[in-house]
Amino acid sequence: MEQIEESATADRQSRVLVKELKELVRGWARPRLCSGCGVRPVAYTLPRIDVCFVCLPGGPHTPPACAACGRSGFFFHQGLCTGCHPHSPDRRDACPDCYAWGTSVASQWRCWGCLGWRRKFSAQGPGGPCAWCGRSVALNGHRACRWCWLQRSRLRRATGDIHASYEQALASGWVQLSIANTRPQERRPTRTRPAGMGPGAGETAPLLAFTHRQLTLFEPPPRRLAASDGVPADPVLAAWLQHHLSAWATSRGWSRSTLTRCRRGLRIMLAVQDTPGGPVPASMVQELSGTNLAARLLHDFLVAHGFLEDDRPQTVDLWFTRTTAHLPEPMAGQLAHWFTVRLHGRTTVPRSLARSPITLRNHLIFALPVFTRLAATGLSDLTDIPPARLRQELAACELTGSDYTHTASALRTVFTFLHTHQLATRNPAVHLTVGTHHRAIPLPADITPIREALTSPNPTRAAITALLVFHAPHAAEIRTLTLTDLRDLDQGRLHLPGRSILLAEPVQERLATYLAHRHTTWPRTANPHLFLTTRSAPTTAPVSPAWLYRQYPSSSHLLRNDRIVNEAQAAGDARMICELFGLSFQAATRYTRHYTDAAAAQLPPA
Repeated sequence: MEQIEESATADRQSRVLVKELKELVRGWARPRLCSGCGVRPVAYTLPRIDVCFVCLPGGPHTPPACAACGRSGFFFHQGLCTGCHPHSPDRRDACPDCYAWGTSVASQWRCWGCLGWRRKFSAQGPGGPCAWCGRSVALNGHRACRWCWLQRSRLRRATGDIHASYEQALASGWVQLSIANTRPQERRPTRTRPAGMGPGAGETAPLLAFTHRQLTLFEPPPRRLAASDGVPADPVLAAWLQHHLSAWATSRGWSRSTLTRCRRGLRIMLAVQDTPGGPVPASMVQELSGTNLAARLLHDFLVAHGFLEDDRPQTVDLWFTRTTAHLPEPMAGQLAHWFTVRLHGRTTVPRSLARSPITLRNHLIFALPVFTRLAATGLSDLTDIPPARLRQELAACELTGSDYTHTASALRTVFTFLHTHQLATRNPAVHLTVGTHHRAIPLPADITPIREALTSPNPTRAAITALLVFHAPHAAEIRTLTLTDLRDLDQGRLHLPGRSILLAEPVQERLATYLAHRHTTWPRTANPHLFLTTRSAPTTAPVSPAWLYRQYPSSSHLLRNDRIVNEAQAAGDARMICELFGLSFQAATRYTRHYTDAAAAQLPPA
């Protein structure tokens, strides 16, 4: 009886083995799961191993390389990797009907779109050669395969021509490859043309930028944007933006040539962007700066309408990387951590408020010579610097006055941050003597360049210098002056935030001359600011600080100090100085204390 049972068991095992062998011969049988973990497939069917390489006794063992492609670390079953075994869930191939990449054995190696295409048109016949590409696949009523139909659909969406034919699609030479089973995600949301949009139409319904992003599979070659003049992929959005660009140009008094250049730049941006219908990257608009396509005006227009995405790195970050490039590690990394947290702030413990980039630049400028000297002597870690060595290096810089105060303050800021954030066990700068800032005595300015600027044939230079010399406003106040601030020019008044100035007669004459020059040069500008340039006239922004600095003969602080010093010498009344120049009482006494005491010392004794 036992011999009969053993014989039956042997026959059963042999039949199972023969069945597996037949499946293996037909094309790599579907592997069984490991009897140990129940997750991974067994290592081999022939020879039979019922566990995976991880569960083998004495394991885990390293699987061999793939017998087909030679890859290591991706073993699946029977000597093949996950990409070569036909029953692997990770194996991918191209769809034989539309060439979309990413099909698997679960969908019979075809994408979902082609499977639906075959089910839909199976009743129209067994198929045959396509009338356009000649392949023997499932065809629709036009005797076209799905691949040719997709090419025609993409051409129609790109050009906006709904009557584009199959011949035009194949003759264009434009073949768009795709990823299988991603059509619902990759299809762009359709837009409807807002009611009333067109020539002479009124206000249209606003369009919003798409929030999705089209990821790039690989980095494309460099583009020549100025030489390209493609067709926008979203014609509804392009028409809407062109309509609003015309209204934007009219409200700002652009010339016809400026509007034409900006239109062409907008058309190029909408044609080459990776995500049609989404915001335009600011770096792409910046590539037009060297061309004659009004990149700056186009940038302002896209920002105002919510179709610009600023992906450019901050200037202060680039400056920090360039400035600290010579420092060794880990010193450069510690300074980068200090700079990043102080710039953006931190909401977790230890918390930190965001600081101004100008403040951080000044701290690094004054502290960098000390760090450079420390790095040159072999100290590359800021956490290992003893206090005595820090004081020695600070004294070796031979700093005096305000430079010493600023340097010591910057060092204390950096080392206190490292200690607070537990990057250093001690603070070597805790006992540094910072001192007080040196406040120089205000002195009169040289009047020779001032006279030359007041009599300059340039009306802009003469008007700005007259304002600074006679009434000493801040440079920021001059930049933001508008035409409405001179609404009482016939009465000789200039309105500033918080006070009104009675203008001197020489200032009124120069401002009147400048206003005539402004009206003659930019008669159609919509910029409300008083002072304009060729760059600011087509916009509503004020002039740049760099341009304003080039208009007056010396520093604005020096000219302002000269005017306040003159008033202190003449009157010596701190309250009058506060009213005239918008100073606090403490700042006004800085001028009156010195010159009142000097005048009293020169009086003869009673």
